[in-house]
Amino acid sequence: MTPIRRTPPRFSRDAVVRLWLHRQGLVQSRGSTPLDRRTFVDHLERTGALQLDSVNVVDRAHYLTLWSRFGSYDRTRVDRWVYGERLAYEYWGHEASILPISHLPLGRRRMRRFPPPSWSSRKWWDRYATSTASKRRVLRRLRAGGPLESADFAPRPEELGEETDSLGWRRREDKRSLKLLWHDGRLAVSDRRHFRCIYDLAERVYPEGPVASPTEYQDSWLLIGLSGCGIAPERHLVNYFTAPELNAAERRRAIARNLRNKRIAEVEVEGLTGPCYALPAHLDMIGDLSEPTGTALICPFDSLLWQRKRAAELLDFRYTLEIYVPRAKRKYGYYVLPILHDGRLVGRLDPKLHRDRRLLEIRALHFEPDFAPTGNFRARLDETIADLADFLGVADMEMSSR
Repeated sequence: MTPIRRTPPRFSRDAVVRLWLHRQGLVQSRGSTPLDRRTFVDHLERTGALQLDSVNVVDRAHYLTLWSRFGSYDRTRVDRWVYGERLAYEYWGHEASILPISHLPLGRRRMRRFPPPSWSSRKWWDRYATSTASKRRVLRRLRAGGPLESADFAPRPEELGEETDSLGWRRREDKRSLKLLWHDGRLAVSDRRHFRCIYDLAERVYPEGPVASPTEYQDSWLLIGLSGCGIAPERHLVNYFTAPELNAAERRRAIARNLRNKRIAEVEVEGLTGPCYALPAHLDMIGDLSEPTGTALICPFDSLLWQRKRAAELLDFRYTLEIYVPRAKRKYGYYVLPILHDGRLVGRLDPKLHRDRRLLEIRALHFEPDFAPTGNFRARLDETIADLADFLGVADMEMSSR
């Protein structure tokens, strides 16, 4: 007898967006929930990670991502939770990230199989990889001298440009080895000073604990992605988390395995092609979620935007980071913050913090073609920008005429 295949439950796009914003912590007005140890860890567990990035046009990406949800807070508390209390750790999640310490077993699995096959097969890897001798030099220095900054391994000014100088070359190679030893788990980021990494031996930083199995590690791509997204097709999960980096066949096997084990469920979404997936617990709550409210500015490296195809298909918002676009060809600006208003991405703000003058400059403001700003919206946007200025500690703001 042929088994009868049940029709997957079907959800509206609005319901899927509502669940997504709930999982991202963006369903309520900014500051409705205070940032403390519990809510910090909860954010990491739900979304998977806070992305780190060196761009500092407004503020560091992880600080700005938290501000969008929790409003103004003391950054030193976040640093203490990560580097002092070890509630989280730095490793590869969606690129370089702050991850919940509960995910360390997954990180250890990646460390054991570093470099990933996709890295070692690429041409740039041969140029970036370092020698065993370099790695040994770095480990000896840290073992003897304790935590060191990456700057301690940089070439000295008199060595720069001297490609034939063996000492200068060794220093450049050793600086790369720091990052590679971090990737393979022999070193850890123990702290940051002015955003510069301070490295130490991993056994001095990470607590003892298990290593995830290869299957658990591969499944984490799917389960972490669904934790952060709610309901999603496979294409919306690709690159949401870049550790692990699975090929198409591995992704299909992970999905099939978790469907069989009933860890995920298949659903349909109005307006989205192909099967979608969700964690069963999320389907139980979807009917009880409130409508999104509030106005927030979203960092370009926010987990809401890790999968740009998802933003385009669910929110009709096409976003490109134009940092690397020549100025004359930029459409919206250098470091544009999308504007989230009552569950919709309705516009883009291009800000620039002038730290020397304690000035926040708003270079440009663009609205989506189908959005008509009301007086109430403009008041809420002004309040949001003022709150950002307060968080940044600026004394003045100005709107650029450009």
